[in-house]
Amino acid sequence: MRRLPIVLLAGAIVFALGSCEAPPDEPRLVCGVRFAAPAGFDPLEPFEEEYPDHVGVRLGFRDERGREFHVFAGIPGEFGEGLPAAGSVPLTEDRVGSLAGRARVWVLTWEEGGRCDPRAALGNGFTRKGFRAALVDAGLAPAA
Repeated sequence: MRRLPIVLLAGAIVFALGSCEAPPDEPRLVCGVRFAAPAGFDPLEPFEEEYPDHVGVRLGFRDERGREFHVFAGIPGEFGEGLPAAGSVPLTEDRVGSLAGRARVWVLTWEEGGRCDPRAALGNGFTRKGFRAALVDAGLAPAA
């Protein structure tokens, strides 16, 4: 019978420690990117990664030709690692992104300031021109 109070005490300690991460009245920020899926692309399974102060997200889309378009917000990492730098790209809302890629794989990264950086868009199966068109169609880049 002495085990029950110890188990209850241990459970109360775990509950108290677990609640130190975020107050119950302050939900954790779920990151997002202001964009629309490019025309003809269907959604893939979304992905969320939890961090102490936010939830990073990846949203993916695929078209009937097998091309994929993904957007990321708040997931740290080296986007485009190993791909050659390919210049900068003007984005909507007076932002500028860094482009990396070659052949059929392109990655655009940018920052907006805050917990949800870095932000990235990845295109697989696109030419450079096609990826740029998908960025415009998604509302991330202005029409040329």
